[in-house]
Amino acid sequence: MKSNTASLNKYTYKNPTTVSDYQELYNFLKLFKKKDNSVLLSIILPMYNEENTIRSILEKLPKNELIEIIIIDDFSSDNSLKEIKKVKHHSKFKIIHHLENRGYGNAILTGMQYAIGDVIVSMDTDGQHSPDDIFSLIKPIFEGKADYTIGSRYLGSYHYRLPLSTRLGEILVEKFFRVFFGINIKNNQNGFRAFNKDLIPTFRKAKFLGYAFCTEQILQAKLSEHRILERPIKVYDREYGYSKIILRRLTLNIFASLLIYYLIKFKLNLLKKRKTIKGFLW
Repeated sequence: MKSNTASLNKYTYKNPTTVSDYQELYNFLKLFKKKDNSVLLSIILPMYNEENTIRSILEKLPKNELIEIIIIDDFSSDNSLKEIKKVKHHSKFKIIHHLENRGYGNAILTGMQYAIGDVIVSMDTDGQHSPDDIFSLIKPIFEGKADYTIGSRYLGSYHYRLPLSTRLGEILVEKFFRVFFGINIKNNQNGFRAFNKDLIPTFRKAKFLGYAFCTEQILQAKLSEHRILERPIKVYDREYGYSKIILRRLTLNIFASLLIYYLIKFKLNLLKKRKTIKGFLW
């Protein structure tokens, strides 16, 4: 039986430092190539004080004329921007600067404004995600099997000790998703995702612009009747820095979003019933 390594032993695994062979990804994207050679895939990287990891991540990302990389600097106060300039061909990146710290969700939304790809990937810059999982996330969308994919450590693997409070919180949200929205998602807060560009207008209506944005995106996609799919990814331990998540605030925002979108769902269902009754009577 397959098991999650980190949940069963005491070892911590480092994120691989080698650059992946992305030939399979490049060959796949060529199948959808347009005559004007326009960008097919946009990779959004929200960044806030990640000077120890951003260069390594950028050097390991796929590089191809059909792929663009967008970095959103959310008012970093460290040397993150200097580290970016050390990357070969850094001038090809789109670097967008926030003039104040606006939060995780806002950084993703800013990236969407500049993305021109048909499919968009959002990926954290703390070094916990493996870029070679990008292909797993985008493949179902390009093939027309999903509109929105979410990376899941539970379907894949996670190589660190997962706090009990985190797991219990995710189980609770998972139950709310299933009972009240008919969604089967285990890893609702993972920041490694992909979506069709058609979802951008929906996401722009987000109400929670911090880390609860991850949960809200799922609810927005579901209520707008888009197909959601969870995909296996690898998640590694953070080697540098610390999580910027304030657990208490995140918890309150997540459950506020669940309540708001349940009320929206209730209202939508009520409108559908009224239209059905009206159509039956007239």
